[in-house]
Amino acid sequence: MTTDTTLSAADAVFEAEQAVSRARWVVEEIQETITSALRVLDDAELDSAKAKLSERGSFYLEAAGEHLGRLRTRCNDMPDLTHGLFVHLNRASQSVTDARTILDLADTSDPVIASEVAQLKPRIAVVGEMVALAKPVAQLAAQHVETAHQASRDVTALGLLEPVSLERSIATAGKELGRADEDVRLLGNVVDHAAASARESAGIASEITDNARRRMSEQSRDPITSPSQPAPRPPGR
Repeated sequence: MTTDTTLSAADAVFEAEQAVSRARWVVEEIQETITSALRVLDDAELDSAKAKLSERGSFYLEAAGEHLGRLRTRCNDMPDLTHGLFVHLNRASQSVTDARTILDLADTSDPVIASEVAQLKPRIAVVGEMVALAKPVAQLAAQHVETAHQASRDVTALGLLEPVSLERSIATAGKELGRADEDVRLLGNVVDHAAASARESAGIASEITDNARRRMSEQSRDPITSPSQPAPRPPGR
């Protein structure tokens, strides 16, 4: 594995680490969005319950409707967040594929290089596996949020006059957001695992790069005897 090949493999590993790190930030934003949506839904559920117990039922029904409006606002952020997450996950996946392809082509006849490649390949493989697992989990979370979003949209001004319809929408949104919350917690664990493996891979890649440059530096300092020059005569002859 030449120095250029080594550096190319390392660059791909570093790109994967950066992409997974960015994906992790987006997952945190998605978690915050869902947590906020659940709080808003709790408010809507509380006002819906008050509407049945208070003489000011219409007031509380209207308040519940306003909370569902806030829920819609929060759900509106999900498509962009999910899109951004997939951009980073796809970039990480491609970088892992690039790194593995380069490492597969490495000349491992040198035991030092063989050892370095053997260290890096399993770590990169874990990153790829975790990224692949993260994609369907993220998609599932997005689907649950969209179903909750639709439930909140089903509540019209006329629907607020029908507490049963309102309660049904709140219950549906709550169930779907609860599922989305579970999905995103799992997604966070998966991406955290991917990020940890990516950091380890980047550390190994840095060592490989440093070792390759050191070998090149040592080789450039070694004297090279030209085959056209006669070998030096032994002393005393």
